[in-house]
This record gives sequence, structure tokens and C-alpha cells, in this order.
Amino acid sequence: MRIVQWIALGLAAFAAPAAHAQAMADFPSAPVKLVVPFAAGGPTDVVARILGELLSARWGGKAVLIENRPGAGTIVATAAVAKAPPDGLTLLVATNSLLINPAIAKSLPYDTTKDLAPVTMIAVQPVALVATKSFAGSTVADVVAEAKKHPTNYTSPGPRGVGDLAGQMLKQRAGIPDGNFTHINYQGSAPALTDVIAGRVPLMFDIWHSARRYVESGELKLIAGASPDRLPGASNVPTIAESYPGVEVIAFNAIVAPGGTPAPILEKLSADVRAVITAAEFRERTKNLGIDVYGNTPRELSAWMTKEIARWKEVAQAANIKAE
Repeated sequence: MRIVQWIALGLAAFAAPAAHAQAMADFPSAPVKLVVPFAAGGPTDVVARILGELLSARWGGKAVLIENRPGAGTIVATAAVAKAPPDGLTLLVATNSLLINPAIAKSLPYDTTKDLAPVTMIAVQPVALVATKSFAGSTVADVVAEAKKHPTNYTSPGPRGVGDLAGQMLKQRAGIPDGNFTHINYQGSAPALTDVIAGRVPLMFDIWHSARRYVESGELKLIAGASPDRLPGASNVPTIAESYPGVEVIAFNAIVAPGGTPAPILEKLSADVRAVITAAEFRERTKNLGIDVYGNTPRELSAWMTKEIARWKEVAQAANIKAE
């Protein structure tokens, strides 16, 4: 009897990993929902729809649905995903706001590090500091010198975003006096660019892909790259960090799942997304968006997110930036 039981237990031990492997191979077992924290039609939404279509094909035609849930600086969508079942079937297409919100908000309806589980980065976009063509200076040192002498305004696609905080970081690292480098709030890149081109605001931190055509047409002046590497198509222009180390920002899209999602599901999702985004079709269909495809593991993304949240908290506290 004991021999029979021992054999049965042994067979079960072999069967369990096989069943688990089969379950992972069959994942997802139901439609997957990609929650986009912006209205339809924007760049994040476009990336999500291309990703969803290609993931569906990779998963044998299983449905991948896009749900647009704009509102409260991406908090509405993020809260919805944080409260979803941790089964890998509801995912957030995250942006910089995911990491900035915990730095500036007094309270959130979720805990960013506990209620959400990183899956993988999708892509990054370089950021640039540009100026109206009448701006007297042409380098970041000129910008700093001007701001130290006279109150100087700058803008970005939106308040309390990566561009707003990039300016605050430059102010802090360069020693610009309080009140001399002020962010002018706009809702979106287009209206902000319009006013910078018209000379109503002298400076702007923007996605390089958004501002590049105006630099190339001569309507704007490129001051510096704000990302770690020099900008594509402008390798002769130094980055801000070359003059002020540590002043580095990127815009990004990443996939995040509800907290508590089992590690094997996170790993499967991460591997599948990375397989899709590194394939030629994804690159071809997103090349006009100015993104650089970049995937990583859940652990790598988690470590980077933790560092970024801490960095933005430091910048926001020093600048006394708070969510309205």
C-alpha cells in the first residue's frame, strides 16, 4: 500500500509542473484588457492599439481589448487596474505620471509600489529643451545665466508632468533662485508649442518627436537634449546632463499589472510583450511615433520604478510641488 501511495505521490509531483507549464502556455484564458489613461487617439493610445493587435495574434487570436479611462492625471485608470483581479487579464499602459503622482499627491486611492506589479517597459522617448527663435541664448548655460539674472518662464505639455519637473530639477541643480524659473501650465503639447513658437513663452521641455519638426523648420531653437543620450538627428547638441549631471528625463510607456499577480504570469506577459515589441512589424508600425523600443524584466522595471519615484519625490519636495 505504501509503495502504491509513494508511486502516486511521485506521479503527482511530476504532473504538477507539467500542468503549470500547460496553464502558462494557454495564458491568457480570457480576453485581456489594456487600460489606457488617456482619451483615444493620442500617442499612448496608438501604441496600446498596435501592441494589443500584435499580442492578440501572438496569442492565437485571443481578444485584447483597449479601454480608455482618462482623468485625474492618470489616477482614474491606475486605480481601476490596482483594484482589478490579479490574474494578468487587466493591464495598465503606464506613463511618467505613474511615478510622478506618488511624489506630488498627498494621498492616492492605491499604493503604487504595493497595489501594482511591473511587467515590462514598452518604449521610451527622448525629451528636449527648446526655445522660441528670438531667445538670446543657444545653450543650457545661457538659459541658466538668463534665469539667474531675470525671472524666466518655461512650459511643457502639462503641469506636474515630466517636463515641469525637469525644469525644477534644472533649477535645483543649477542654483537658479526661487521664483526665477517658473512653469506656465498648458493642457497638451500643441497649445504650449503654439505659444512658444509665437514667443509668448520663451522655453519648453517637450518630447523630441513633437518639437523636432519645428526645430528643423527654424521655428524653434534647440537648446539641449534632456534625456541621457544626445538626441537622434542632433548629435552635435549636448545634453543638459553634460553641464548639470543628474538632470536627465525620459518619457516612457510600460505595462503594469495589479499587485499580487503571480510571478509566472508576470514573466509570461513580460516575455510575450518583449517578443512583440522587438519584432520588425511593431517597429515598422511605430516608427512615425518617434519611440525607441525598450523591454525589460519585471524585476528590472520594478527596480527602476522605485528609483524614479524616490528621485521625483526629492525634486517635488524641494520645489514644493503638490497635486491640486
